[in-house]
Amino acid sequence: MGEIIEEFFTGYCRNFDMTQTVICEFEQSPQGLQLLDSSCEYGNCRYSKDCVVMQQALAREIV
Repeated sequence: MGEIIEEFFTGYCRNFDMTQTVICEFEQSPQGLQLLDSSCEYGNCRYSKDCVVMQQALAREIV
């Protein structure tokens, strides 16, 4: 298991109709960064496919 990195991402959340800060945990490995977890309901939220906050987080992923 690689080093765990936490990052904060902020943007408009359609589900709550307000600005949200989401904490994401990434694992740093020799292959790159992999998203492990987030403090929001991404994936279960009805707006997941259009989520601008998580798009920022997923853009950091390098695998």
